Amino acid sequence: MERLWRGASVAALWGAWAGGSMILLASIVVTVEVVSRKLLAFAFSGSDEIAAYLFAVGTSWSLAHVLVTRGHVRIDVLYGALGARSKAVFDLVAIVGLVVLVVAIFDSAGKIFLDNLASETRSNTPLRIPLAWPQAPWFAGFALFLIATLLAFLRSVRALVRGDLATVSATIGVPSQDEEVKGELGALGIDTPNAREKR
Repeated sequence: MERLWRGASVAALWGAWAGGSMILLASIVVTVEVVSRKLLAFAFSGSDEIAAYLFAVGTSWSLAHVLVTRGHVRIDVLYGALGARSKAVFDLVAIVGLVVLVVAIFDSAGKIFLDNLASETRSNTPLRIPLAWPQAPWFAGFALFLIATLLAFLRSVRALVRGDLATVSATIGVPSQDEEVKGELGALGIDTPNAREKR
């Protein structure tokens, strides 16, 4: 299980990097089109369509990373006052709800992709792009998100059965303020006292 979780985490990180690059590329495409239209009186058609595909694929590829790094947003007013076991139970309820949602998204995205692939539907634009082309990587992003969500659920259930509440929290729990601060400082390359002690 741990090897699968580490593998999913690595795949999610690569997905986030690729997704972020696509979103950046989408903004560049739109910027170039706007500048060329304003300054050169020249506009190339389809920039908004290409940017939309890049944005959609980039977003779907980034979802798994948000899950494995516990970057999702949850309302935690009551959560902070609970004990460790109660937190673990609420975390498990939350991940079950997320699994249901992701399965529904995966199913709907799969149907859209397969329908357009079978019917060879093209975009109703001057580019006439076969819709299955951008939808294939878009759907793949949701597949990665589903795999990561299922692994998070299974890892958490296994840890809860063993009484390992720390692993449940580290997998699906809400990060504490200290964890968030340490994560932000670490991303900036700033050592915290605890990080120096571990070396």
